Amino acid sequence: MPNRACSSTCAYTFADRHIHGIAGVDFATSSVAAITAALDLLASRRTTNVTASIPTVSVTALPEILQRLSPLVADNLLDGIHLEGPFIAQRFAGAHPHEHILAATSNLGCQVLDIIETHQTRQPSITMMTVAPETPGFGQLVHHLLDCGIVPALGHTAATTQQMRDAIDLIYDLTGHPVVITHCHNAMPPLHHRDPGPLLAVFEAAAADMVRVELIADGFHLDYELIAWWLDNYPGVVRFVSDASAATLPRGYEPLSVAAPQLGDVALRYDAGQRPVLADGRTLASGGKDLLATHDALIAAGLAHDLICAAMRR
Repeated sequence: MPNRACSSTCAYTFADRHIHGIAGVDFATSSVAAITAALDLLASRRTTNVTASIPTVSVTALPEILQRLSPLVADNLLDGIHLEGPFIAQRFAGAHPHEHILAATSNLGCQVLDIIETHQTRQPSITMMTVAPETPGFGQLVHHLLDCGIVPALGHTAATTQQMRDAIDLIYDLTGHPVVITHCHNAMPPLHHRDPGPLLAVFEAAAADMVRVELIADGFHLDYELIAWWLDNYPGVVRFVSDASAATLPRGYEPLSVAAPQLGDVALRYDAGQRPVLADGRTLASGGKDLLATHDALIAAGLAHDLICAAMRR
């Protein structure tokens, strides 16, 4: 594994395509002023392009969130809005509240899609939505999202290998672009010799350059050996994301808000070991580092500087 040390003069800036907040600020629930302060903090730490990720929330909460964030997209302070749910697998919900997870074909699911379509018609700002391939009506959902200008990503899933293959093929054929795999390995079953699940299909698609594989490289979500394997074998498909939340606090910084950190409706807590967790103090809830801290940790682990920075700009 090559070790090309990062020069102290390295000045690459980063694009975080999956981030829920930082330092006490939650993109789903905080004020515009607080979000602007968080974006300033991120920019000072070289993350200059941000897509605001919104976790699964109630149907009634969604319109206000979109209305609040859309002007930030219009003003180029945000690159877009990423909806992570609600059409995901209950079994692999992670920190997403189970009570708000929906089937796309349900009455509430149809309401969500109506809200999204109306919003995109007036203020197109949603750029991506994470969905599980096994959600009912998946094919129709993909077409609907694309008609609204929203790229479907795949994750939070219990899909079989064939379901994941079919989903990747469908989205790739319709868009002509690699399909985003939301924080690959996390919130999906591991590869098993009797039941390979979605990961086998992701590996196949990576070899064909049909996917962009998000990795949360914070040292908590994935082992550095696995991250190195991806960079050694498929460097062009890797996209590092922070998946940071309001409970992610860079070392040496104070929270920007005095309120307890949240992830949408879910209460979080800060952790001395930089592992943002649910209020129960046990369940890992989000990324533990922003991209600058991730960059520095990967360099220290001996990974190649040029590959790291490329994966943080993709």
